[in-house]
Amino acid sequence: MTVAATRSNGVGGAFPRAAPNLLLQLETLLAFGFLITFVQVFWPPDTFFIRPKGGAFGESHFYDTTTIVSLYVFLAVVIYIRRAAFPILLRVAWPILALTLLALVSAYWSDDPLLVIRRTGTVFATTLFAVYLVARGDLGELAALMVKVYAFAMAASFAILILSPALATSNNEGYTHAIRGAFTDKNQLGAACGLGIIFSVYAFCNRFGSRVLAGFVFTAGVVLLKLSESRTPLVMMMAVLYGALVCSALRRRSGVGALIGFALIVVGLAGVAALAIDPTGVLVALGRDPTLTNRTPLWHLVWGYIVQRPWLGYGYETFWRLDGPEANNIWATVHWIAPHAHNAWLELALGLGVVGVFFGIVVWLTVFTRFARIATAPAARHAVFCTALAMGIFLENITEYAFFRRGEILWLLFVVAFVELGREMLEARRGRLALSAAARAEMRRQWQSRRVLA
Repeated sequence: MTVAATRSNGVGGAFPRAAPNLLLQLETLLAFGFLITFVQVFWPPDTFFIRPKGGAFGESHFYDTTTIVSLYVFLAVVIYIRRAAFPILLRVAWPILALTLLALVSAYWSDDPLLVIRRTGTVFATTLFAVYLVARGDLGELAALMVKVYAFAMAASFAILILSPALATSNNEGYTHAIRGAFTDKNQLGAACGLGIIFSVYAFCNRFGSRVLAGFVFTAGVVLLKLSESRTPLVMMMAVLYGALVCSALRRRSGVGALIGFALIVVGLAGVAALAIDPTGVLVALGRDPTLTNRTPLWHLVWGYIVQRPWLGYGYETFWRLDGPEANNIWATVHWIAPHAHNAWLELALGLGVVGVFFGIVVWLTVFTRFARIATAPAARHAVFCTALAMGIFLENITEYAFFRRGEILWLLFVVAFVELGREMLEARRGRLALSAAARAEMRRQWQSRRVLA
């Protein structure tokens, strides 16, 4: 009863060869279960089934707390088993770990230090779980697992829609006919459909796992995305497609590829310039609300509070509290209880100030510099997908808050992409060193042969 061995380069991880298949199956099942909670299928159960409109704003759920504690126990076991791989992967994740440390330290100046510590613990568990997912093996295996996760989510959404149409309908004001499926909100269903489509296409094209299952996820995702009436995932999918085209062109290692990549970059910059010059006109042309569903007034108010504590902010994820005077003033002005700033950069500035934004910039710059360093490396099999996924997440966070957010699937996937790019960078460097050593050995052999002949 043997299992797949560790990746030959020593960066990946696997159970020892003596471990029985049963342990591997149990590990995969547990990882699948934790991913289901991150995707938030029927999650939390009490909110979905018992209180369809949700509980009190900002409350801690028993199920969430239990899951995070269980996740830490699970991570303690698998990190020990894969202890040879984790130090290397944690090293390539250093900018993210530095940002997490800053979030923990923010308890010192926060008005609610215990809340900072609790929420930092959750985001750290999310980050470690992402690193573990990379340590399990090749990213193709994770893509196949994610297809199974979203297949479960799609099947569960159809099942609840058939068995209890009223329960499957969204409670959002203004979207009374939108479908939420197996999620607590229509936007969560839309996000799951978008990510499911992205992973199913990648898995199908590269034969990761069952192509039939990938085809089901793609088809079901398209149908449910339409029923959810959620538009933001479309923007993210377009960004991922654009990123994939640009990165694939640059990876061709030819003049034509460089030319195509340059042209696509110019087109993208032109689009950004048009949005910056006339955002209202562009949004109207795209059929979107010029205020981005009341986000722009919210951003204006949030900025006013950022400048009051510009350097270190209010503490990680403690601004939007029911007992927070600043948050209550904003809610009273915009006439709705915004759970966050609906922009990752503004939220980062609220929680961690200019220092936090600086660390965030370092994290994003690291993503793109890593791709630039391995763009043409043959060993960088998943560099295009990881960079394209990161670009989609970046665009998503302009109008939402998922970057560096506790328990958020997009943050989990971002860390996966970040660490995988770091691993492939190390592999490419190792390959170059091996080739260089081989070339030097060949030169020495030829020099010695000439000396013998002389």
